[in-house]
Amino acid sequence: MTPTKPPEDSSTISVLDLTTGEVLSSFSTPGVAGSAYASPSGQYGMVVHRDENRVSVIYSGLPLEDHGDHADLVQGAPRVLHTLNVGREPTHYWAHGDEMVIFNDADGTIAVLDEDAFGLSLDFAEVRAAQPDHGAAVILGDTVLAGYYELGRVDAYSRDGELLKTLDGCPGLHGEATLGDVAAFGCEDGVLLVHAHDGNVSATKLANPSGTGEDVHVGTLRAHDDAGVFVGNFGEGLVWIDPEAETMTVTKTEATPLRFEFDGEGEHVLALTADGMFHVLRAATSEVRDSVRVMEPIDVSGGYGSYDAPSLAVAEGAAYIGVPAAAQIAEVHLDDVTVARRLNVSGTPSSLAVLALGGGTTH
Repeated sequence: MTPTKPPEDSSTISVLDLTTGEVLSSFSTPGVAGSAYASPSGQYGMVVHRDENRVSVIYSGLPLEDHGDHADLVQGAPRVLHTLNVGREPTHYWAHGDEMVIFNDADGTIAVLDEDAFGLSLDFAEVRAAQPDHGAAVILGDTVLAGYYELGRVDAYSRDGELLKTLDGCPGLHGEATLGDVAAFGCEDGVLLVHAHDGNVSATKLANPSGTGEDVHVGTLRAHDDAGVFVGNFGEGLVWIDPEAETMTVTKTEATPLRFEFDGEGEHVLALTADGMFHVLRAATSEVRDSVRVMEPIDVSGGYGSYDAPSLAVAEGAAYIGVPAAAQIAEVHLDDVTVARRLNVSGTPSSLAVLALGGGTTH
């Protein structure tokens, strides 16, 4: 699934069949482009339209038909299930288990959606944070954590919205991820680890390694339940954050990382860098296993927003890179790290999400 921006400055969401490369369906969107994410199960796509105060929920058309001893996976027609108004300026999106969380910057609210209820209702719970801010929110058990860029702190709330604790000490907070009962938030001067267990909330601050440049800090974080570490961007490199050892270990890359994700098993980190290279790094050691060129280099010297950013989505055994300059999606097979094919799309791919449902057999 990819939002694309045609030349006429409108926007569509296209759903492609990755077996054939054909477009299954295309839909108009509330505004220009948007950020695409998969729901926790992979059955739905969530496209966040910040400027239009809307979230498009896309049904993949992938139901499981139960036959007792097995289930069949049948490709139906994708469709827009609903367009939600979850708050003003929905921005950061987090998902885990069966829940999705969206922080609404302009009104300071947090929308909590339950994917298990999507077949019956698209209602959502709301937690009101301290103030409108460029925020990031996650859930650990029954604790909702709200991080704030301007306030430089994390507030812990109950699911009913009661403020439980305030955790200071994270200036310029940006980026969030969770691993078990630990959440990590990127700060200008390090990473704030927040622990929540049985109603007890505490925090540990990891300072940036000595010698870190003034403008180098973590602003994006990724995690995988089976990896045991967080990974964040860090200037012209990535940083491995071990919450148990409370360490930050920097791995240099030859160019600025633009996008990075864990593979499905949590064994590798997949990174796309500004020199056009796609790298597969071992999650356990941060060593580069292999690399391949997927696009032409991008000049990022003007900062984010000065260039059309590529996108990255991960499927079983493959990664997909949206290449705006070529109006293409490159498919990289992860076993041999080769570009297997390039899918041409209409317009500029602005974001990607892979929708896939496990547990079924295709006939």
